[in-house]
Amino acid sequence: MPFFDNITTPNGIIPIWKLSDTLDELNTFCTLNTSDKIKYDQLHSERRKKEFLASRILIQQLIPTKELLYNQAGKPYISNSPKHISISHSANFAAVIVSDRRVGIDIEQATRNIDKVATRFLHPDEQNFIAQQKNQQFAKILFWAAKEAIFKCSEFQGIQFNEQIFIDSFSIEKSNKFSGSLFTSLKKVNYNLYYYSIENNVMVYCVEQ
Repeated sequence: MPFFDNITTPNGIIPIWKLSDTLDELNTFCTLNTSDKIKYDQLHSERRKKEFLASRILIQQLIPTKELLYNQAGKPYISNSPKHISISHSANFAAVIVSDRRVGIDIEQATRNIDKVATRFLHPDEQNFIAQQKNQQFAKILFWAAKEAIFKCSEFQGIQFNEQIFIDSFSIEKSNKFSGSLFTSLKKVNYNLYYYSIENNVMVYCVEQ
């Protein structure tokens, strides 16, 4: 049972599962409710089924008596609970955060090639900042994961990552805490962000200020 780690933060516990089990092994650890069973049966790839089961195992550890539901925008929430939840998977890991505050989480492989979409999620100022970093690949993945976390945390849809979500410059080597903002026609929302290197992955979670 390759449970990987629990990261304890001031904003909640983040359990992480390493995706090295077989489907049969994961099914022995997880009991799906009716709605989750329907979702699971609709998945076709083995990888997606593993991600789904691993995330449900982690969720059942955090909120064993509650049901996970999804709103019309496809974002998860916990039935009959004031707590907030966010879920993410990479090719290697699944991660979940549950918090009293509005949160978002994303985990990405550090070697993932996102050069073709960089201009669609990075503002020119952010591109210039990344170009000055020693490890530009790591910085790009970090900014991608940060913006994905903010998007998951946000109540808004149709967000343009390169025009509406901005990550503030910071010393990547010296601190894992940084900040960002989301701009909409209605308001500006500020976020505290935190990143972790997990084997060959970058995980970022954000908290709405």
